[in-house]
Amino acid sequence: MTAIDASGAEEYGIKMGPIKILKGVSPINILTLFFASFFGIAVMSYMNSGQPLIFGEILGVPEGDFGRLAGKLTFYHEIVVMICIAPIGALSDKIGRRPLYMAAFLLIGLGHFLYPLAENEEQLLIYRLIFAVGTASASAMLAAVANDYPVESSRAKMIAATMLFNAIGMVALTSVFKNLPEWYQAAGYDTVTAVKYTRWTVAGGSFIVAAAVIVGLKKGAPGQISKREPMLATLRIGFREARNPRIALSYLAAVVSRGDLAVLSTFFTTWLFLEGRDRGMTATEAMSGGFTFYIIVQAAALVAAPVIGVLLDRIDRVIGLIVAMVLAGAGYLSLALVSNPLGREMYFAAVLIGFGEIAANLSSLSLVGKEAPPKGRGAVIGMFSLCGALGILLVAKIGGTLFDSVSRIGPFMLVGFANVVVMVLAIIVLRRYPDPAYARTR
Repeated sequence: MTAIDASGAEEYGIKMGPIKILKGVSPINILTLFFASFFGIAVMSYMNSGQPLIFGEILGVPEGDFGRLAGKLTFYHEIVVMICIAPIGALSDKIGRRPLYMAAFLLIGLGHFLYPLAENEEQLLIYRLIFAVGTASASAMLAAVANDYPVESSRAKMIAATMLFNAIGMVALTSVFKNLPEWYQAAGYDTVTAVKYTRWTVAGGSFIVAAAVIVGLKKGAPGQISKREPMLATLRIGFREARNPRIALSYLAAVVSRGDLAVLSTFFTTWLFLEGRDRGMTATEAMSGGFTFYIIVQAAALVAAPVIGVLLDRIDRVIGLIVAMVLAGAGYLSLALVSNPLGREMYFAAVLIGFGEIAANLSSLSLVGKEAPPKGRGAVIGMFSLCGALGILLVAKIGGTLFDSVSRIGPFMLVGFANVVVMVLAIIVLRRYPDPAYARTR
């Protein structure tokens, strides 16, 4: 817990801008976290968003089966995540965050390296599952470290800062990734070789981040327990804390907010890729066009992140979650009104989705970080991440069928309505279980 001095003020070690950092955490530790945040989401999301070229150019999958295969890969990916993520969170409470964060980027890089070497769907799935273990560890460790380092009054601002670097990395790196196949083709390589070299470039970046994490993060975990309990006892904390309605709400919000991210990374660029192909574009042109709007989504998130982070530290975080669900629901449901997915209307929808995406993830993470007990924070956040994996699993299973068999915007309507449901439940929790600290200021 954050120490309080005699005057009632929080004790802290250093400040980085408006963020107060716990004693014992160095600027290098913070900068390393930001560096990992810059690369982390970009290299993880490219696995899905860059898949159409793997499907079509390397495996020769018919375009009518893209949704089925994307959903299948994401489904089994999330099965692995659900199995691994809570134990990883609990294990990190015992051995610290660094080794698990390093292993995460090594496995992510290995997954990217192997992916374009697949000769059939079965091999592709095996390589994807290796990658899945890495993403499970990376997701749990980013959330845990971001909650470890700040004092309570700066928790949302710290999470917002990591998400800001997520968004900067998404915009900057995705802009590079989307052009790499064309750059390699311009250098004289055929399409298949260009796709392979693109993936191997992403893998190399992941290995660099792994080295930085093991050197730069703080050993152990701030506030780590001194008496080491059995891992299952630590893991049970995540289940037990769901008796707190506000933590239970954060778990449900994780299902929906992670589903929001999944529908973007799994189906958004695939939808726009197929729309481009329907209009006669080449595969690389269609992929580049789809990435343009994906980058706009992330740029909007980049703009919104610092504002939302400051706001969440000033209000009951359940109120923040309600606002986030309104934005996200409106964003995804607005896609039903877009007549030309590659036209001007998509710019407005992409911006609104970006606002909603970052608000949903930041508000749910800051809520669980506020409510989780320091002793078992890794276990609670691991359970939060497990619920997020369940959300991705549902989107993959149902969304792939909707995409191929009903409508290409079906997965987006699914998550749009899910955001509305969480908004209603959050209003109920706010009325019955308000934050006492916020209530005293009213």
